[in-house]
Amino acid sequence: MNKENPVLSADFKRLYCDASVYESFSALHPVSFRRVLPFQHTEEGVDHRHLLLVEEAYLALQSEYGRQAIVAEYARCGLLEETEAQALRELVDFYDADFFELMRQAYANVGRFRCALRWYRELIARLESQKPNLSTDSESAYASVGYCLYSLGLFEEAIVWSKACIGPRQMADAISRALIEYEAQLAGGTLCAIERAGPRTKYIVSSFEPERASQATPRLKVAMKAFAPFQDIYLDWISHDSPKPQPWPEGYPFRAEFDGGSLMRHKMNLIFATCGHADRLKAKGYSLEAKRLLREAAIVEPDADIFAERLRLLP
Repeated sequence: MNKENPVLSADFKRLYCDASVYESFSALHPVSFRRVLPFQHTEEGVDHRHLLLVEEAYLALQSEYGRQAIVAEYARCGLLEETEAQALRELVDFYDADFFELMRQAYANVGRFRCALRWYRELIARLESQKPNLSTDSESAYASVGYCLYSLGLFEEAIVWSKACIGPRQMADAISRALIEYEAQLAGGTLCAIERAGPRTKYIVSSFEPERASQATPRLKVAMKAFAPFQDIYLDWISHDSPKPQPWPEGYPFRAEFDGGSLMRHKMNLIFATCGHADRLKAKGYSLEAKRLLREAAIVEPDADIFAERLRLLP
């Protein structure tokens, strides 16, 4: 058997090997998915005729009967534990279009990421067409696509996808944070907190000499406006030993921003995909390109020590 191109059934090829499926994968994130195919020999175990038939039938008509049939086949093929399948049999009538979320998760959980991407396509197509009655966390779905691309070794696609998910505002904010952190370090301090209120963003920065350090504010604001013209920017310089204002006084318009949720997943995908791509470039002798890639990613996530470690290892 050809290890790069396994022998697959006609049913499998019809459902999973049509490259046109990926052409319109995401209306909001124009990323090429052409390299998702072909399937590799290690993934031939997904080719089960009865499973393919029930999946294809569900694409044609999403019904409770179709969902029950898929749950049964997933359990039979080992994509679901029997305890999971039993729990789903009692809830499957509530899934409707969200059932595509379960289908992709079943494949992703066992490392069959190409199959998972096939069902992400269906899920995201519904999310982007604003179909009603979808309870799926859309950002989580997008983050999972980035993870699948990374896991398949499609580092370039994972990088582009994750950057698109992070979005221009987050990218601009990352650059702003990097500028402030640099200035704060010169003043012997650090960026303590970020607070937001609509388009207004306040950066609370510590320093040993706040009054002197605040002289850099006009210059910083001009620089940040070039990257984030949509933000009203404020810098509050405080002493390095000042306590943080907790709780916020009544009427205080700003609220602290915490880096959580799916944004952190997008950043993790970007970090791992960048490191994977940089390692691949280094192995091919393209050290300068690897350095550029790592330095660019370090701007988005300056606290990721993994970039500095890899940069030290590059010639």
